[in-house]
Parts: sequence; C-alpha cells; structure tokens
Amino acid sequence: MSGMDARVSAKEKKQMLEDRYQAARAELDRSREIENGQSGALLFAAMAYGDALEQNNLFKLASHWAKLVCIAAVFVIPNLLVLRVLL
Repeated sequence: MSGMDARVSAKEKKQMLEDRYQAARAELDRSREIENGQSGALLFAAMAYGDALEQNNLFKLASHWAKLVCIAAVFVIPNLLVLRVLL
C-alpha cells in the first residue's frame, strides 16, 4: 500500500467516523428534546391535577382516600410478608 492509498483510506475512515458522530449527535439531540417535552407535560399534568382538586370535591375526597390506602398498604404489606415467610 502506498502513501497515497493510506491517506485515502484514512480520509475515508475519518469521514465514516464523522458520519457516525453526526448520527449519534442527532439522536442525542432528539432524545433531549423528547425529555424536555416530557418534563413540560409533567408540569402541565400537575397543574391540571391541582385545578381539578380545587374544583371537584368528589375528586378531592377520592384522592385523599387513595393516599390513605397507599399509606396503609406500606404498613400492612411488609407485616403480612413477614408473617407469611416466618410462620
């Protein structure tokens, strides 16, 4: 292989790596934009949830009971698992 062939080969490899870099960079930018959109949607959902709690008393009551059930489950389920495993 002559020096000219080596330079051409190196240039082709460099171009291939540059293309891979550009593709990876585009994918990274796309992922970043998606994550930014998801964080905006989360903020919107939290605001809508707060508005719904203020306007609908039945929804507020159901939400409160759901929280209580989750808290009770945190205390009850581990105890039941201990009883099941140890006895």
